[in-house]
Amino acid sequence: MEIVLNTYTVIMLGPSGSGKTVFLASMYKKLSTQGEHGFFLEIDGAEKRKRLNNIYTQIAVDEKWPKGTTYSEISEWTFTCRVQTENLPIYSACKFAYLDYAGGRLTDEMEEEDAAFESKLKEAETMLGLLDGQRLSALMRNEKLGKLWAINDLPNMLHVMQNNDKPIHFVISKWDIVQGNFTLEQIRDRLLQIEEFSNLVKVRNKKGTPVRLIPVSAVGMGFAKLQPDGSMAITGELPQPFHVEVPLACILPDMIQSQLEELMRKKEEELSKPLEDKADLSFWDKLGQVFGGGLKILQNIQQLLPKKYQFAEDILKKMIEYAEEPAQKKQEAAVKKTDELRREQAASLKAVSDEETALKHVINCFLSIRNKLDHTFPESDITLL
Repeated sequence: MEIVLNTYTVIMLGPSGSGKTVFLASMYKKLSTQGEHGFFLEIDGAEKRKRLNNIYTQIAVDEKWPKGTTYSEISEWTFTCRVQTENLPIYSACKFAYLDYAGGRLTDEMEEEDAAFESKLKEAETMLGLLDGQRLSALMRNEKLGKLWAINDLPNMLHVMQNNDKPIHFVISKWDIVQGNFTLEQIRDRLLQIEEFSNLVKVRNKKGTPVRLIPVSAVGMGFAKLQPDGSMAITGELPQPFHVEVPLACILPDMIQSQLEELMRKKEEELSKPLEDKADLSFWDKLGQVFGGGLKILQNIQQLLPKKYQFAEDILKKMIEYAEEPAQKKQEAAVKKTDELRREQAASLKAVSDEETALKHVINCFLSIRNKLDHTFPESDITLL
């Protein structure tokens, strides 16, 4: 009997040239075999596998950057997360469908709204917004290219994003040309000076929906250098993708947090009174107020979650505990959790024997990757409230 895996949909938004297709090709290249991250990706269809590999080859060998997605094209890329055990059998855990919309949909004038686009946008579980590192760098230097991006491209993307209430991952592409000139904290603070960006973050923070700022380089450090005329010159070094696995790893943990915040909000409305809100009250304590303490809290939560988020109780508990750290304390907590998560990842790999245990292991892998992000870039979690 064939097992039907849960599929989680990600909408990729970004103006032309921001690097959406290159990001996918690089993510697939890095995760196409099982390495330190403990799982690998398999793309649906040989044609798409060859296409992504060809795109990556164009960059790494032919020194050509691929053409952008045409206006009429809506590219869908479905990846299956799979785990190979120590005895070599392979089990599938879940799927992620990335919908790559042409940048022109955000910036070009249209006579009518695209109904198909709007429908897909509302159904997506996560939005991934590509922020071009080259244009961000120009903005930091108060150059015309950066100002144009901040006034036109960015607000158009933010306007689309506000029509979906799911987690947002802002991915800074081309981090290799940003690093060394600006820190992630400086980039974050500059973005928050843009009213549209700040407004979106504040609304999401109030609702408890995660917003992240994730630095990524599809080719890695030293592969290409920015030229005085704004072009990119390839140095001849082999590409070493940086952080391309991180946005994928953040999807499920952030969605669980968002779903639980929504459940608490609905329960609060049913009670017709606000729940106790103390500064030192953990996320777990807040859930206890709504769903009752003790052993039944996880069972009560599980029954209310959408089916695709009804994970095993031990995994659900782990994601809740992970979500409860305040943003300002996550870096300190991440250091303490590193070894623990590494041990849990190794143990869960040994326990993989079917699709359910494969999913448990993959989520452990995701938490380990996200923990590294919190350690290395604590300002990635944009929390203002």
